[in-house]
Amino acid sequence: MKRDAIVAIFFLLAFLFVSYAVTVKNVLGLGEAELRPLGEFYLSHSFAHEGLTSHSPEVVTAIVWNYRGFDTLFETFVFFLAIMGALSVLRLTEEQAKIVREIEGREPHRRMDIIVRATTKLVVIMIVSISASIALHGHITPGGGFQGGSAMAVAALLLFAAFSKFTLERKGLTLGHTMSAYAIGLALIMVTVLAPLFLYGGKILEINLLPGEMGLFNLDVGEYTAVTFGFLTVFLILGIPEWIFKNVLRREMND
Repeated sequence: MKRDAIVAIFFLLAFLFVSYAVTVKNVLGLGEAELRPLGEFYLSHSFAHEGLTSHSPEVVTAIVWNYRGFDTLFETFVFFLAIMGALSVLRLTEEQAKIVREIEGREPHRRMDIIVRATTKLVVIMIVSISASIALHGHITPGGGFQGGSAMAVAALLLFAAFSKFTLERKGLTLGHTMSAYAIGLALIMVTVLAPLFLYGGKILEINLLPGEMGLFNLDVGEYTAVTFGFLTVFLILGIPEWIFKNVLRREMND
């Protein structure tokens, strides 16, 4: 234990030393390097293009949505198709789902000891706060809904490991709830994407027509909700133990 602490402190000090040398002392000379022509173009045009500005004061976010807006939107559709594929492959009939719920209901509360559970709760609170900050400030700082939702998915995995899937389902985290929240996130994205077309006679994803920063904010919130509960939906499906599936199949074969 003492040796591990010494190693951790050593790496922390080394990280701080390298960060100070690179950022403050500029030992690598990065602060004196000339900006490339492409970088100059993006910095000078990201906020100036009429009809393309995303109303974001942060240049990275402006570049992502001004030049890669459709690509980001299609990434959301790819994620949607992946989740639908998982649901299709692992789908259960109404009778099978009822049997699974009965078997899971008889399972005891399997969870780790109180130290692990208490630590997990603290870590999850921090992850939720950070992920929400990444998503809700994604329109004015680097980040966004997809990154925030991915971070939130890590919190879900920690809860699964420390408290078990059965315990969380008994607390209300069911497949029906996660799928409903996932659908709400997708609906918010679609409404925001199509609103410029129907309300202002613009084009799809021309979110600069929406008031202020509403377009980017809505997309970040929608992405955050969809990604978070999309991952949770997959986790709940994949979290069904294999022996339960075998039990269900044996019953069908006996019938």
